[in-house]
Amino acid sequence: MSRVALSLALALAWAPLVGCAVSASASSGSGTMSSGTGPQGKPARRVDEGGGEAGGGGAAPAGPPPCQPALADAPTALFGTRILVRLPKGVELAEQNPFYAQAVAPDQATNCGQPVAYAAVGFFEYPNAAPAAVRDQVLELRGIAKGAATWDDEGTRGKTYTGAYTVPADAATGAPAVRGWFVLRDANDKYGYFALYETDPAHWDALKPVLVASGKSLLVKPRMVASPAEAQVSAAPPPTSGGLSAEPAGAKPAKPAKDAKAVKAK
Repeated sequence: MSRVALSLALALAWAPLVGCAVSASASSGSGTMSSGTGPQGKPARRVDEGGGEAGGGGAAPAGPPPCQPALADAPTALFGTRILVRLPKGVELAEQNPFYAQAVAPDQATNCGQPVAYAAVGFFEYPNAAPAAVRDQVLELRGIAKGAATWDDEGTRGKTYTGAYTVPADAATGAPAVRGWFVLRDANDKYGYFALYETDPAHWDALKPVLVASGKSLLVKPRMVASPAEAQVSAAPPPTSGGLSAEPAGAKPAKPAKDAKAVKAK
């Protein structure tokens, strides 16, 4: 099985997550008496849905609804608008090279406070391998050893794959436990497009819906399939600062034209 035709050296963003307070917009309400009258001529009392008397002293009024993490209002364009994605509100990516973008900082807080520890979006030439094998290769190059992650909520359709992963803490390296969401998409242009998001397991339940929604929003504008000489992806030495490294190998330089006189002499 061929490896991902791209030298990925994903930066490790294993800084411990810091819990953030959850904010919520407060709204209050109070019970009111209805204008009708009961059978004895006394004001009728409105009964709330919970069965208690509105305005009574028994049940406390319901608190404000919990804050819901949301997607950014507008999509982020990457790689010259080749990829559009609506990120969780508060998360920003920066392109590291023409094939890979990652979070500008670890532990970026969402609109409700829960931080996204790591996020990345990129693409590579799709190898001749099953989606699950490609998924494992990407995580390996992310720094997660093969077999270290356990998967659930998996879905596969052709070369498209989605799934949630769990990685336990590593006492040897000090890496904390993470929960992540991974998306691998095929756009019928011989490339695989991926997005992944990670957070502390303590924030997973709150953030999972918005991470899944962000992955679903990944929109690819496929390019025409180029010739191997024009679109071959070659390995490049990983940068010293970390991160994914890839650069397209262009066509071979054209040979210099022969001297016109020499050609004529022949």
